Amino acid sequence: MILADGWDANADAWIEWTRRGLDSYNTHKLAFLPLIPPPGRLTIDVGAGEGRVSRELQARGHRVLAIDRSLTMSRSAATHPEVPVPAVVANAVNLPLPDATADCAVAFMSLHDIDNVEMAIAEIGRVLAVGGKLVMAIVHPLNSAGAFDQARYVIRDSYTEARNYTTTRTREGLSMTYHGIHRPLQVYTEALADAGLVIERLREHASDDPDDKWSRIPLFMHIVASRTA
Repeated sequence: MILADGWDANADAWIEWTRRGLDSYNTHKLAFLPLIPPPGRLTIDVGAGEGRVSRELQARGHRVLAIDRSLTMSRSAATHPEVPVPAVVANAVNLPLPDATADCAVAFMSLHDIDNVEMAIAEIGRVLAVGGKLVMAIVHPLNSAGAFDQARYVIRDSYTEARNYTTTRTREGLSMTYHGIHRPLQVYTEALADAGLVIERLREHASDDPDDKWSRIPLFMHIVASRTA
């Protein structure tokens, strides 16, 4: 299955899931959003989903364009009852923008859900102006590589080999299925280098609760990369 098709099939569930606050966004964003530079000419939100990050950026003065392959997701972002944002249906590997038109690209928890991440990052590099920044968050490759077996964290399959995975969670009577690809970190860093993007920051985000097992293993990874030429 193409990952985008899996997300599109679950779009209605995801919109309700995130707008009911059933995932980690409300805490995760506290570490991620401060990495985004001040507003410039244009900020693109790649894999924007129903628009939650785009709404945060718009509130901070960004001229933002939400981009998602799912019509349902993009329509939801554009028709939000309180804070609609400009949104377009497009594939991340073929962004509908001329070269060097954006000052900032945000990819919050989306690149690990894209089949051809190398081409997606190359497209982001293409549309960024010199000095523009990509600010991205992904599932930490150590997180997607294994799982907790009670108190132990176990990696049963190869860390270095890419593989698709699905995860279904149920909360408050609602089920949501996530579709993603585990990839080693090198896939992302090489794609950034090939796209002419230089890493400025790389941060690992874990739970702040010392009683939470996920305080021992990072959940997410944040990267800030800039286009230098």
